[in-house]
Amino acid sequence: MTWTYVIASIETVPLYQVRFLIGDTLSADPQLQDEEVTYALTVRGSVWAAAATCCLSLSAQYSRKADTVQGDLHSTYSQRSKAYALRAAEYESKAVALGGALPYAGGISISDKNNVINDSDRVPPNFNIGMDDDYLPVSPVGNENDSTLTDGDNFL
Repeated sequence: MTWTYVIASIETVPLYQVRFLIGDTLSADPQLQDEEVTYALTVRGSVWAAAATCCLSLSAQYSRKADTVQGDLHSTYSQRSKAYALRAAEYESKAVALGGALPYAGGISISDKNNVINDSDRVPPNFNIGMDDDYLPVSPVGNENDSTLTDGDNFL
């Protein structure tokens, strides 16, 4: 198990970026090992999401400890737990805002539309073109689409 933090490499090393965000920058008081932070980065994929995961882990660690008082010395682990939980919620919202889900506007290009239509793993739509048309006694089978369109065709 290792603990590293090199401030000169913070711009390029996600491990150090997560350490910076969670406040785990003191070598004399390490909170999480490099392997734990690397695992969070692998599972979550972004620095903000990994920081949220690490804060939740630290919150859980501190929630297991009891607050103690010995003379003038007070160890308030519950306050640390709450602080890390709040920080985790903040980082989680940033992770979602900065890259959680991106909108997709499909069907803008003809080739994109044809690729989606021809995708064998695609869930079929809940509607069909001309579903209100009366084809009695025989109606078309399956979804109707114009797969003959090419990039050069114009809808107008």
